[in-house]
Amino acid sequence: MRIQELNAYVVLFNGDRILVLKRKDGFWEFPGGGVDWGEHPEDSAVRELQEETGISVQKPLRYLGITSATYKKGENDKHSIYIVYAAETKNDRVQLCGEHTEYRWLTKTELGFLRNTVSFGLNAEPVFDLI
Repeated sequence: MRIQELNAYVVLFNGDRILVLKRKDGFWEFPGGGVDWGEHPEDSAVRELQEETGISVQKPLRYLGITSATYKKGENDKHSIYIVYAAETKNDRVQLCGEHTEYRWLTKTELGFLRNTVSFGLNAEPVFDLI
């Protein structure tokens, strides 16, 4: 079966640092997730950021770009589309939900060292190009 999904993510800046969250499987990701039916992707990005970190940001967010990935998940072929936004915050206090085990505020250079352990549709390279 072929499955297509739409996701919205936020690259959250606090000065020159960027927030990344560690999933239970050990991969790092930016806050975000699936866009609900009828939901605008920007609203989804704001909602997911709040749910996953406790940090609220105001719209409009800065649109960074769109990327996609195809991969196998079980017996299904999956096509994930990622709309990526940027936002700023002065709040560095993160309240993790149950989806993540750890968080870090990293510079873009430090983030580059995580390139091989960042999950973003199993292909983080296009996202690094956006930030």
